[in-house]
Formats: sequence, structure tokens, C-alpha cells
Amino acid sequence: MLGILLDAATIFFFMYMFKRCAVKTQLKNAVESLMFAASAFVAVPIGVFLGNFCYSNFFRPVIVDRVETLVTTSADVDTSMNSIERIMSGMPTMVNNGARIYHTISGDNLNQINKLLAGDLSTATGEIVDIIARPVIDGVVRALFFAIAFAGCYRLFRAFYPTIEAYFYNPDRAAVSPTNGMVLGAGKVVVIFLIILSMIQLVGPVLPDFILFRPELYSQSFIFKLFNENNLIMLFLGEGLTA
Repeated sequence: MLGILLDAATIFFFMYMFKRCAVKTQLKNAVESLMFAASAFVAVPIGVFLGNFCYSNFFRPVIVDRVETLVTTSADVDTSMNSIERIMSGMPTMVNNGARIYHTISGDNLNQINKLLAGDLSTATGEIVDIIARPVIDGVVRALFFAIAFAGCYRLFRAFYPTIEAYFYNPDRAAVSPTNGMVLGAGKVVVIFLIILSMIQLVGPVLPDFILFRPELYSQSFIFKLFNENNLIMLFLGEGLTA
């Protein structure tokens, strides 16, 4: 049932966006589609670089300091919690919220953590933090900087629109044609939808456990699933974050 509601909401979103395209000139729709695509192209590497930089230089040292004692004493403490639970108790709330969706404490990651805990604990803390916390924090920070960079790039590109319009202007291109406008504006609509889907995937797992914040629910929607499997933005923006 939820998948049907999501598909209906998605169809309404597309209808609304294409209706807006239908009342704009053909030239404006075409240029805006190019601007949105170019802004996303520029913003993805910026988001990835700044996400990695912020995690490595600001978040990682603080988290390592918080959980180091929990890691190094994991073999000596007699407690009802296992070692993973003890380590997670020292992690930030966003890491605990996102661990399940990002699969940082399951599958191969769990096997790697257990191997580290069975080895030299004095040097294991940094590697364990990278396995558990990095994908979650890096993902959220990437999404934040991507959104900022995308908005900035689009504003910058839009400032050149009058010059572009003057250069490419002719009566045909300046005409309002609903059909042509929707076709030429399709690139903009798709980019916006892919960005929304990417933000849900990256930020949704760390938000409070509310039904609309659960990314796995969107897999029930045929349209969301279709775009998710063909999301070029998430392909590069989320590279290396999820198992």
C-alpha cells in the first residue's frame, strides 16, 4: 500500500514540475536543464572531497578519543553487552541511527570488526571507527556540502542566463510551447528528483525513526526503485559508503 502511495505522490510531483515547465519559454527550459545538470556535475566532487576532509580532520579524532577506552578494554570487561554494543554506546547518535541502513555493523563489516577485536587492541580503534562511523558521517556531510555547492553553482550559472538568452534568442526559441517546454525541461525535473532521492538515501538513516525517514520503505515504490537503480548522482556521491 505504501508503495502505491509513494508512486502516486511521485507522479503528482512530476505532473507539477512538468506543468511549470509548460509555461516557460523553450529556451529557458533548455538552459535550466543544462544548468541543473552542470550544477550537479560540479557539486558531486565538491561534496565528496569536503565530506572526506571533514570526517578525517574533524570527526574521526573526536570519535576515536570517545571509544578508544571501550575498544582497548573490550577483552577485560565482564558485561552483559557484547563488544560491538559497548563500542556503539560510545558512538554519536547519528552513527547509531544510521548503522543498520549503512550496514556498518553487519556482514563483512562485522567480520572485519571481530577480527580487529581479536588482534592488537592498542591499534584497532581507528580502523574500527572507520568501519562503523565513516560511512554514516561521511554520507551526511557529503549530502550537506553537495546541497550547498549545488545551490551555489546554480545561482552562479543562472546569473549568466540573460547573456545566454541574448546570444541564442530568436522568436522560435523564445516561444512558449507546452509540449516542447516539457521535453526540454525534462532534464531539470529528473535532476531534481534524483537529488531528492539521494538526500533521502544519505540523510534519512540518521534521522529519528519516523516512517517517512526510512529509506528502505521507498524500495516499495516502483518509480523510486527504478530511479534508485539508475541514479547517477548517488552512484558518484555515495561511492564507497554503503555495502
